[in-house]
Amino acid sequence: MLPHHRNDMLVNHERRLLAKAAEAVAGRISIKCDPNRSWPGDHSRLVALQSSGNLKWIGEQAGPHIGGVFATWQITEKGIASLQALNTARLV
Repeated sequence: MLPHHRNDMLVNHERRLLAKAAEAVAGRISIKCDPNRSWPGDHSRLVALQSSGNLKWIGEQAGPHIGGVFATWQITEKGIASLQALNTARLV
């Protein structure tokens, strides 16, 4: 079942983020905190995908550089199904 966004379709940024996670090693997607300690716009989008059950929160981890922090999520079975359903619907 697809999330209830714009006529039950994933919006472009949700599709992009889920596809990126699905293609990644272990199905994970990470984003880096900005140097001023704020998160880029995709952070709130990833949190929304987490809230809808399409992604699972893994946690935050320090990066290889001083002050670098990454937030990581993993695509869920629901996220994979949502992405597959969307791709199937686009072919019809």
